Parts: sequence; C-alpha cells; structure tokens
Amino acid sequence: MIELTYIAAPSYSGSTLLTFLLNSHPDIATVGELKWGTIDTGTYRCSCGDRLIDCAFWLSIKARVEQKGLPFDFERPPTDFRLHNKSIGDRLMRARNRGTTFEAMRKTALSILPKCRKRMETARNVNKAAMEAILFLQKGRILLDASKDPVRLMHLINTGDYNVRVLHLLRDGRGVMNSTIKKKGLDAETAAHDWAHTHRQIERLAARLHDGTYRQVRYEDLCRNAPIECESIFAFLGLDPGKAALSMEDVPHHILGNAMRLGSINAIKLDESWRNELDDRSGRIFESVAGVQNRRYGYV
Repeated sequence: MIELTYIAAPSYSGSTLLTFLLNSHPDIATVGELKWGTIDTGTYRCSCGDRLIDCAFWLSIKARVEQKGLPFDFERPPTDFRLHNKSIGDRLMRARNRGTTFEAMRKTALSILPKCRKRMETARNVNKAAMEAILFLQKGRILLDASKDPVRLMHLINTGDYNVRVLHLLRDGRGVMNSTIKKKGLDAETAAHDWAHTHRQIERLAARLHDGTYRQVRYEDLCRNAPIECESIFAFLGLDPGKAALSMEDVPHHILGNAMRLGSINAIKLDESWRNELDDRSGRIFESVAGVQNRRYGYV
C-alpha cells in the first residue's frame, strides 16, 4: 500500500508553504495538489519554471500512467472524483462529507450508477498510478498530497489503497475568510460558512482514522518557527528530521498549486493583513457563524 500523507484545509490556509517545507525531506515525494481543474496548458507552469506540458518530470509521469492503459490529460487529468457535468451523479460525488447514513447511501448510489462507477474506478486507478510514478521518480517513501479537499480525502480513504495520515492545517478563520472574500469575491457569510463546513468535514474523517495518524498544524506556528514545527511533523510521519534540508530553494520542486509556487518563499512571513483589512461587519458575521469553532482551534 502507498504511504499517503494528505494536507486537509480550506483554501488560503498556507498549504503551499507547508508543501514546500515538507518537500525538503528526501523521503517525501510530492507535486502539491494532485487534483486540479481545467488549466491553460499553453501558459501554466510547473514550479520548476517550465510549462507543465514541457516539463520532463511531468512528461515522465504522463508516460508511466499511460503505459498502464490509463488516461492522463494535462488540461484536466482524471485524478479528481468528479464527472464535471453537473448531473445528479456529479453532485453526489462531490457533495460534502456528512454523517454515516448519508455516506452509506452515497457509497451505494456510486456503485449502482454506471457513469459514476466507471469514473470512480478510473480516478482510483489514475491516482494510484500517478502516485506510484511520483514516488519512483522522486525516490520518496511517503506521497504528500496537498489537494486540501476533504471530499477527495474521503474518496481516497474509501479506495483502501493507502495508509493515510492527515495533516489538518489550521489558520485563523478570519484570515482565511478575508482572503476568500478578496480572491474569490464571496460574501462574508458564504466565506465563513465555507471555512466552518470544511473543517467539520475534516474532523468527521479524522474520526475514521487510526490512532496516531492525525495531526493538527497551525499556519501561524509554521511561520513563526518553521524548523521546530517541521521537526515535529517529520517525527509524526516517522521520518528522521535530520535529513531535511529545510531550504525550499535548494531542493528541486515540481509543485502545482497557487502562484506562490513560482516565487521565492525562503523568507517566510506571517500574513495577518486581515487584522487591518477585515471590516467590522464581516468580523461580526464570522463570529456568529464560526466564532466558537475558531476559538476551539485556539484563536481568540
């Protein structure tokens, strides 16, 4: 079975930073977000600087997956558990993780609906083949998937193909909400609910994991003292912390994700711009929706 470590979090929680830091360990293999949506293959670049479709590393992954008779399209590879047609089956596949009754119904429906069953099997096989290729090419022992999405994590767990460890990445929800409003254009209430729902899903999935396979990581702690935090994470993963370079620019990367992957991130800086940017109304909305939950994670 593949040793899989999954970063689970809402967007704008610092997953790209965490990915680059953990990728400094030679026993960790990662491409960041193994699930991605449609991209412009004419312009999209790997973190190495090459266009994704010209990157020798990614071309090797594509070749290895296709050698197994599986599809791998750079524009939208079938690594996500979706139909992308807004059908009932598609909505069922991507619906939020809920209680045991709903999940039992979902599992039964996905096994009955022909298009869903076929897509689930394809996604399962492509993910496994791609991860095996990444581990081989990077000579890693643990595959790190920074896709963040708890629904994807649920589907990966359900395949039974992986020994799963979860890094539950936390960031003050007010900061996440502020970034979501700015970058996605969502209103404050929707952004707050999105943050809260995502973390609740992760907690439900954590309850299914074996003891010692779930760990919370705080973005703020990572920024303030990356060496200490990373040493603790490596120990959690069963790795020798002394092998890690902890120099993000001295280690070759082929990481997908946000634009941060293309810049220099050796100078880690805590982003708390939300403290000056978040207006009082949005702050009150967040407090009413997710204030208690945020404080439970240690944010006051």
